[in-house]
Amino acid sequence: MSTDSRSHTGDRTARLDLEEPIGSTLFRLLACGSILVLTASYVHVLHEVTQVVGGTQALFALVGAMLVAATALAWLIRPRTATVGAVAAGIIGFAYYLERSGVGIGIVRTASDTVVSDTAALAAGLPLLRMVEAGIWSLAFVPAPVFLSWYLAVRGRYALSVLPGGFALVFLVLTGDAGTIVTLVGTLAAVGAIAFGELERRGGSIAQADLLAVLFALIVVLSLSVTFVPGGSGTTEQFAGSDPGTLEGTMDFASDQSQIGGPVELSPEVRFTVEAEQASYWRTGVYDRYTGDGWIRTGENRAYDDQLPEPPGQYERVSQVVTAETTLGVMPTAPQPLAIDGDLAQHAELSRHGQVHPESPILEGDQYAVESAIVDPEPEQLRAAGTDYPEPIIDGFDYLQTPEGTSSEFEDETASITADAETPYDKAVAIEHHLRSSKGYSLDVERPDGNVAEAFLFEMDEGYCVYFATTMVQMLRTEDIPARYVTGYTSGQQVADDEHVVRGTDAHAWVEVYFPDHGWVAFEPTPGDSRDAVHSDRVEQAREDGDESVDTETSADDPVSDTEPDEIEQPDADNGIEEPADGQPDSTDENETVTDDRESEDTESEAASNASVDDDDGLWNSLLSLVTVSRETATIGLIALVGLVAGVHRTGASATARRELGLYWQRPRDDPNQDAERAYQRLEQLFAREYRPRERSESARQYLDALAADEHSIDPRAKTVLERYEQAVYGGGVSQAAADESVAIVDDLTRARLPALGRWR
Repeated sequence: MSTDSRSHTGDRTARLDLEEPIGSTLFRLLACGSILVLTASYVHVLHEVTQVVGGTQALFALVGAMLVAATALAWLIRPRTATVGAVAAGIIGFAYYLERSGVGIGIVRTASDTVVSDTAALAAGLPLLRMVEAGIWSLAFVPAPVFLSWYLAVRGRYALSVLPGGFALVFLVLTGDAGTIVTLVGTLAAVGAIAFGELERRGGSIAQADLLAVLFALIVVLSLSVTFVPGGSGTTEQFAGSDPGTLEGTMDFASDQSQIGGPVELSPEVRFTVEAEQASYWRTGVYDRYTGDGWIRTGENRAYDDQLPEPPGQYERVSQVVTAETTLGVMPTAPQPLAIDGDLAQHAELSRHGQVHPESPILEGDQYAVESAIVDPEPEQLRAAGTDYPEPIIDGFDYLQTPEGTSSEFEDETASITADAETPYDKAVAIEHHLRSSKGYSLDVERPDGNVAEAFLFEMDEGYCVYFATTMVQMLRTEDIPARYVTGYTSGQQVADDEHVVRGTDAHAWVEVYFPDHGWVAFEPTPGDSRDAVHSDRVEQAREDGDESVDTETSADDPVSDTEPDEIEQPDADNGIEEPADGQPDSTDENETVTDDRESEDTESEAASNASVDDDDGLWNSLLSLVTVSRETATIGLIALVGLVAGVHRTGASATARRELGLYWQRPRDDPNQDAERAYQRLEQLFAREYRPRERSESARQYLDALAADEHSIDPRAKTVLERYEQAVYGGGVSQAAADESVAIVDDLTRARLPALGRWR
């Protein structure tokens, strides 16, 4: 006798006709539109690259040409022919990239450091902007996926059309160039193309909506998780001075980038000491590609092999011994290093710009020796150097690069400033003098939006070394003068004839300009007025506060500088670097703090007072911050939740969960007969799981008798549940007390069999 013979006359649930057609034309348009959005997502990433290195118009023209070609050929050639054509387009583009990189197609057979380096950079997940010819690479990369995706979309092969574009987007996610929003939009478009294509094929049926929701959520979560895959050689450890709020942290503690920040501070802590024959700036980084709001070092480092490039002209060799006084992520040297000696030389790398870097952190007490070439030609020699630059300087590096959106006003202003200068050297001096004389120095500035160099030249009245050096490099490049952005430290405090103590306050950025037959020559666009006094006050204040990290044994009893601020000479029109009266390089070029220490103390006292008054608000805000999430995180979480719900529905997990819960817990109803009937159904479900299901030909009583005859251990109380069930269904009904007893018996039997939990009441 079946237990499922209850009436369903009250079931009036509305049902949706899942096979009702909506309109295939609309879905075709939506599917093709989704493919275009997917294409736009990765083209947008490449567009950002070309905006920095040039070639945006060529990129858009190439994308448009591929879309037109795919549309025209969609029904003229077979998919196999289209695929071969797309691959051929990729090969041609890559060959063009090799030629423009200065390598040639012969690289396929002979290999080359340039392309091997680029390939390694991409495989390791490094940004495209670090590539030597990022613009050319972008133009070579885009034709194949654009053509093939749109060709397949026009032919209605939407699932296949997602593959080329999806590969392109995932590749850019791996390189770190595609951000979260772009990835999310591209992923949504890819799933949309599949979904709308399915709807077109089924004539508008939405029967597969739960499957599509699961697919969408899964792809989104997986695609976004790719952005957490570590790539590249960038270090993630924290070193002294690497706090983003410090000048050192923004300048040179990333492996491949130097940022331009807003307000920053300088630490008086000692970083390293140098025993050197003469004072020098201590260079740590060289950057060539300007993005508009920061600097990037192109190319990959190679292991130091005792071979360093030498300047083309005459130079003086000087030696120095550097001792780390704290953990460092950089390797300071006097420019230009020629040789490294010591144990650390085995763990040093060389950038393609000739600067050494440590493979791993330099620890406190580590020491290494450096021999450097000091290039110091006379002004007349630099004026006579001319403009016959070596081909690698012009074509092999980005020493003439400016962002594509650089305004004509910026170029015109630079031309006006250098109007009376006839040689590259005179132009460099004119730009240097203009910046030093027209802009003030301050660490408390807000970073502008857009192109920082243009904003500093036209809108800002003051800034710090990063702003001065960035602007001068870009101004020189608009005049076709090779220049690069350099970071490091000034010479520091001289504590003996050949010993210098370098602190975080000495962190600095300056400019190097290339002159034929001489090499790279340093220029100093940052003004030095009153910096020495501020630097001295900062260190003295730290000494008074008992900060032991501000001094070494040899520097504690000496003043930071013997040069008074009013003795610092003004820039000499014939000299690229400002020098104090004693003829030594200025050791205090970056020695200011954001605010006066006394003002900081007052501000801190006032803040502490306010904090004591607003403790309750502060606690509330702290609690709110614990539950605050970004809109991106909330969106991703919502997508994951929708996918989870759809997955549960698709797999029937919700029905399974309801059955499992119903076995161990019974919701009481108003009708005792229904309670007694449901109690027996639970009992039968339990016995079906433990012994065997009831056969269709068996009644409820026959089923229990058969189980007992098979010598199964049937609890005697099961017959009570059976009798109450028969009375409720076939007899005159049961009382509420009898129904409750049946429910209690089944509760006891089922919960005694809960896995790993035992009896539970």
